[in-house]
Amino acid sequence: MRSLMLYRYPLFVILFFFVASSIAFGQSQQLTELQSSYKEYAENNLPEKIYMHSDRAFYFCGEVLWFKAYLTNAENNEPLGVSKVVYVELINKTDQPVLQGKISVKEGFGNGSFYIPFSVPSGNYTLRAYTNWMKNSSPDYFFRKNISVFNSSAKPVPASTKPSVNYALDLFPEGGNLVSGIESKIAFKVNDNNSKGVVCEGVVVDQMKDTVANFKSFQFGMGYFLLKPESGKQYTSIVNFKDGSSIKKDLPEAYRSGYVMRVTDGDAANVKISVEAAGDYSSRNIFIVVQNDNQIEYAKSMTFENNKTALTINKADLKDGVSQITVFDENKRPLCERLYFKRPGKKLLIDTKTDRSAYDTRSSVIVNVHTGTANTPLAGNLSAAVYRIDNLNQPARENIFSYLWLSSNVRGSVENADYYFSADNAETNQALDNLLLSQGWRKFDWTNISQNKTPSFNYVPELAGHIVTGRVTNESTREGVAGVQVYLSVPGKRIQLKGCLSDKDGFVHFDMKDFFGPSQIVMQTNDNVIYHLEIFSPFSEKFAKTVLQPLNIDPNFSEDMRLGNMHMEVQNVYHQNKFDQFADPHADTIPFYGKPYKTYLLADYTRFTTMEEVMREYVAEVNVRKTGSKYRFNTFNSDGFDLKNLQTIEQVFQTNPLVLLDGVPVFNINKIIEYDPLKVAKLEVVANRYHYGTITAEGILSYTSIKGALEDFTLDPSDLVLDYEGLQQQRIFYSPTYATAGDRESRLPDFRDVLYWTPDLKTSSQGHGSFSFFTGDVPGKYVVIIEGLAKDGSAGSDSFIFNVAK
Repeated sequence: MRSLMLYRYPLFVILFFFVASSIAFGQSQQLTELQSSYKEYAENNLPEKIYMHSDRAFYFCGEVLWFKAYLTNAENNEPLGVSKVVYVELINKTDQPVLQGKISVKEGFGNGSFYIPFSVPSGNYTLRAYTNWMKNSSPDYFFRKNISVFNSSAKPVPASTKPSVNYALDLFPEGGNLVSGIESKIAFKVNDNNSKGVVCEGVVVDQMKDTVANFKSFQFGMGYFLLKPESGKQYTSIVNFKDGSSIKKDLPEAYRSGYVMRVTDGDAANVKISVEAAGDYSSRNIFIVVQNDNQIEYAKSMTFENNKTALTINKADLKDGVSQITVFDENKRPLCERLYFKRPGKKLLIDTKTDRSAYDTRSSVIVNVHTGTANTPLAGNLSAAVYRIDNLNQPARENIFSYLWLSSNVRGSVENADYYFSADNAETNQALDNLLLSQGWRKFDWTNISQNKTPSFNYVPELAGHIVTGRVTNESTREGVAGVQVYLSVPGKRIQLKGCLSDKDGFVHFDMKDFFGPSQIVMQTNDNVIYHLEIFSPFSEKFAKTVLQPLNIDPNFSEDMRLGNMHMEVQNVYHQNKFDQFADPHADTIPFYGKPYKTYLLADYTRFTTMEEVMREYVAEVNVRKTGSKYRFNTFNSDGFDLKNLQTIEQVFQTNPLVLLDGVPVFNINKIIEYDPLKVAKLEVVANRYHYGTITAEGILSYTSIKGALEDFTLDPSDLVLDYEGLQQQRIFYSPTYATAGDRESRLPDFRDVLYWTPDLKTSSQGHGSFSFFTGDVPGKYVVIIEGLAKDGSAGSDSFIFNVAK
């Protein structure tokens, strides 16, 4: 027996380690598969993020809202040059846009403006921004900022009684669920009907009305309490307010089986993740995955011991900013999730100085700027706003740093985001953790990732310029028609023509590079079949679930309202023409066919009264033919000889060339023959076969009218003609100078509340930069706010106040 036991013991050990190794290998393989699936997903989904710096947050109708877009790679906040267009909207409380614009972006930076017309009602609005690529994700990821507008021309609303205050309570168990018998940390958030946090105290009672927990708000109406729910019991939270009112809300029901996660700072260097299980789940294995903006930072398989397991991670192994911690079961299903924040180590420090702290009216102000890190100068791409502050316009409580690192990664708006970065201590860290617990969200669909589903995208990044999307459908059935050659053009002296073959569903996409300003666009086909043609709006029709409260202005601010409105009116009366000056967009004016074979300036010739005479007598490169009543053009082929095939190329093409009038294709040659040549300034001839995308032309005849706008030319009824806004032209900020005594003595009033705005402030590699402006005629306190970004993703802001005296 002894010798048998000697053999049995080693065999048992071998079998034990074999089984254990197999389990460990299976866990490792599952974890590897999960990481691989996530990596594949991330590689196909470059995340973009936008921050918008606006000059202010309160406007009167008749003023200009100025803004700069910072487009970044969400993984590292570095400026991202992939998308070339940012869509900007001002939307009302019913998600209807009142103003829209398309902003040209280069290397991650772009800027624009909205003149707020008097057709916009008074109210609170949302300024939001996104790219075409970002439309593949939830609108929760779009940039959003609250903007207030007051319309002084509208009929005043009768004064009402003080609006009643309503309160809302939300409860958030850490990790997602309550489980009977396991103590959970439960965050709460209490807001009023203006979405502001409220100071409050409360209790949690069971169904027997016994108090099981007490709590009170910490910062901005948020806080937490601990609760170990018992099976079969129902719990209710009761919140009491200083005005004597109270509200109640039931806690979520506790599960008999499940998992509870707890994340704590073990010490200054480590973060601890604890998971406790109950019921049927206590014997199963789990995976803990930590990811931050499309990158898995940490992943490990864990085994329970006495229903508990814990993991300690060195903070140095985590990326800065918001990380998402997810617990998966052995089938790769997400079980618990929460956010964790590591304070960023890099920040763009912006130091601004002026020669004085107080100035007279109509005097020069010079601002010197220095950018860098704590020890090294760093070039920055910045924007600066200078405006008068009063009760209506105060410095914003969020900037590019707090938005990129925090606000953009949590759900909903963050009240006073700058507070969380005002210090690094127990108070701000606790408030920050409460925020993450109460406004955390799941950024990815883990189900798609764990099942290896390839992400599908309905919208492509606009790599060169604005993409106009349309569709060709059957006129009767409205079903998409594939393989139709479609043309899109912008009438004008600058030729903007694109072609596209419709896809299997009839969709067409036209990459309209450098298409600026308002214009008409023309969509056409050259088939004998009549199709139904459509152009779609590029603006997103999906909206985040936000609530805009009515604009309630404190009666004590009436003097600020009166002064601000008067300043707006004076500026509009005396300087309105200064608000509508735009910079030349410097678009490429060379036509797509380059230098033509021949150019005819018709003013240099005897002016015939018919186009047929012009073509027959002057244009030697084109033969005019007529069969019955139908005209056609045959263009001379200047290529002459095919060296590759050693044969002579036909000297005259046998089909009509591509004929353009002010950049718009004209397929019926008779209509060109009938056009008045006295309205034509020039004709350019391309005398060879030309390939342009999906368009193949046997020669090109490009007519340009004197006015350049299809003067007195009627397009075919089947052509689709739409008014369309291209990329926004950049409005020039009006900033008068008072360099001479004559300038200073001018009697024209200068009631600017915004003294200066620039979206193009840059500092050198040594971190140096400056800008200057003149004060106006309005005394008061003025704030200078500068925000910006460096190439390495360092973001920062600075502000200071100076006085202007009479």
